[in-house]
Amino acid sequence: MLLFILLLARVASARCIGDGVQVFPRPGATIPTNTRLLLEGIGTARALVADLPGKTLRLQTDGHEIRVKAQRGWTSELGRVTVVLKPDGKLLPDKTYTLRLDDALPGTVKLLNGSGTALPEWLAGKSPDKTPPRWIKRPAISEGMARRNEEGVTRYVRLTMTMREESPAYMVVTLARKQAGATSQHYVIPVVNGSALLGHEPCSGAFGFEDGKSYRARVEVFDSAGNLAPAVPPLDFEAPTAPPEGG
Repeated sequence: MLLFILLLARVASARCIGDGVQVFPRPGATIPTNTRLLLEGIGTARALVADLPGKTLRLQTDGHEIRVKAQRGWTSELGRVTVVLKPDGKLLPDKTYTLRLDDALPGTVKLLNGSGTALPEWLAGKSPDKTPPRWIKRPAISEGMARRNEEGVTRYVRLTMTMREESPAYMVVTLARKQAGATSQHYVIPVVNGSALLGHEPCSGAFGFEDGKSYRARVEVFDSAGNLAPAVPPLDFEAPTAPPEGG
């Protein structure tokens, strides 16, 4: 609970996240030797990332290199796009690998969730992950928040879950208003310490909401090796309402 309060305080008070890319799993994480990677483009980097499918990057460590092919992933309605990076072989265990983003992206593109390095790095674990996540507590809607500042509205709904899984995990969400004929939004969000934040910041985001409207989210949870958790029922909720301008 404290972690979520601190995270919401950060996203609520932060300005626009800015232009650049984010990677999943987060740099510095330990990943299975059969991992896949997700690369997200935000703002001006969105078009660059959207153009990557079919292109090849490299994962490098001392004495070993793996080619990584970009595949089409998901597009947000709010200025973001994510592609899947699929290695053509397994990583060597207990080695630190660097993703050469500069193989396909200009060096001026900023890594937004890096760990102090210009290029993302991960530690390969000891083995591949072939076991799907197992639920201890299935995903459920928890807290929500909405805040307005001079740049616009930040709005998030928190999903919480507990699972038996050693690899980093992410959630693919199909979201729609609970009304006949509503169009769906389809995008991906990371699971961090058993929580996933569904929503947006003032300038971009994974999903857009309308104040107080009813939504249904259908979720699929994968680990970073691509193993799919057992299916879960749809999640219904009302979008948090932002305070009025000047309020």
